[in-house]
Amino acid sequence: MSPVATVASIVVALVILAGLVFGGIKLYEYFSAGQAQDVEPGQTVTVTIEEGSSTSVIASALKKAGVISDETSFKNAVASREVDNALKPGEYQLVTGMDMDALIDKLVAGPVEMVEGNRLTIPEGLTIEQTAQTVEQATGISASEFTDLAHSADLFIDEYPFLEGAYDNSLEGFLYPKTYVIPYQATAADVITTLLDQFQIETASLDFSYATEHNLTLFDVVTIASLIERETRLDEERPLIASVVYNRLHDGMRLQIDATVLYALGNPADKQYLYNDDLLVDSPYNTYAIDGLPAGPICSPRLASIDAAAHPSDTSFLYYVITSEEGTHTFCETEDEFYAAKAQYQSLLEQ
Repeated sequence: MSPVATVASIVVALVILAGLVFGGIKLYEYFSAGQAQDVEPGQTVTVTIEEGSSTSVIASALKKAGVISDETSFKNAVASREVDNALKPGEYQLVTGMDMDALIDKLVAGPVEMVEGNRLTIPEGLTIEQTAQTVEQATGISASEFTDLAHSADLFIDEYPFLEGAYDNSLEGFLYPKTYVIPYQATAADVITTLLDQFQIETASLDFSYATEHNLTLFDVVTIASLIERETRLDEERPLIASVVYNRLHDGMRLQIDATVLYALGNPADKQYLYNDDLLVDSPYNTYAIDGLPAGPICSPRLASIDAAAHPSDTSFLYYVITSEEGTHTFCETEDEFYAAKAQYQSLLEQ
């Protein structure tokens, strides 16, 4: 073969290779463009639907954002409800993996317009009384009025069936912690329904079948979640603490969770340590004195705690003890391991 022919062959090969590479890139972009992002369920995402978007285009955008996992199911659901032409354009705050009917309801109702009002931030782990004080400081709504209404669950059960079984007519555990904009003229009832709506939105995509298989209700799951919320601030520990709760319930052991005693005592701000007399407090929340779960939630848990309570880790742990100044815990299978870990930490503190 002549040098000229050789050079020509190389040039042709390079052109073909470049075309294959370019084509491969385009094919990857084409096929990956409509795929859902790897997003954990329960995450808030922003989705913009342009004016004139077809149901197929909307389905593609929702899948890419992780709100739905299957475009065909969404399109079939929209068609079965005969709302193809009722999905409104705009910018939406949606939740990944959310319930299909709730999603379609939102798209039919249209995006929520930004309202002027007071910024209300409710941290995770607050009780009703603490939430009421936060609401009063942010909005001027009377804390006592809010508290009274939050202890009237029967007024809200028709609209929020998940409140069925609420102990002592209390909304404890269901006033979802988040940052809100509360209209200036809002009432205590308006704030409570806003918080209950958010609880419903946040938990819509959670699978509670594991808890159901263990004879636990949604109310039980929220109760366990509230214990987790008050026992750790680390996400990686939440499913482990949930496993301890499930394991102790299964073995007929009392939970003996300090946070329930503090709740029974009224969560005194100056209480740094529990004494033996504290463990004797007569209360349906004192898990040192009663069998099973406390009567109800002891605070408002975040979604990560609720998810952990619905999906505990598979362990044999029956104990945990704090073993660092950062608040991490050591998890143990036996009482001897528990006391050894506790003693080791105490010796470190004394050095």
